[in-house]
Amino acid sequence: MGWSHPQQKEIFDLGEFVSVFKLEDMQPVGPAFDMVKLEWMNGEYIRKYQISNIKYQIYEFYNKKYPEELIEKTIPLIQERIKKLSDYLPLCEFFFKRPKEYQMDLSKDKKLLKMMHDELSKLKTWKADEIGKKMLQLAQREKVKTGDFFMVLRVAITGKKITPPINESMEILGRKESLVRLMVK
Repeated sequence: MGWSHPQQKEIFDLGEFVSVFKLEDMQPVGPAFDMVKLEWMNGEYIRKYQISNIKYQIYEFYNKKYPEELIEKTIPLIQERIKKLSDYLPLCEFFFKRPKEYQMDLSKDKKLLKMMHDELSKLKTWKADEIGKKMLQLAQREKVKTGDFFMVLRVAITGKKITPPINESMEILGRKESLVRLMVK
């Protein structure tokens, strides 16, 4: 049996469903289960959800293993990117533990990493916009392509090439932890 919204809407809440559902609108159809569509719909609901609700669901999904406060701080960085709760940890694991492996070889970038460390240690306020300005100035001064520069920074901090926004991530990680991570061995 199948049913669809009278206005062909795909995203609606339970209250709206109850108000428009009529048993006589049920139609005999062959069942179809589309995982891609299901993930898309789940992502749509995640984006509409309040951060406090997503925080609780992620906290429970990962068996209360990670601090709720830190999960809550990271959700605004990834809420638009995830489609299911299991997408959270691959993007945010670096907030909970330092990377042990890096998705690129940083050995050739040690001098640049040291400059990043030194410049960032001069910041008076540890805010994403200040981190970004300081790093952009350094990239321009050293004549390093912005994309290459920020990829080195991203991988040094997170271990990965694809992450939430790096400046905001560093703000959440904090000055001390971010500076430690720039001293890649």
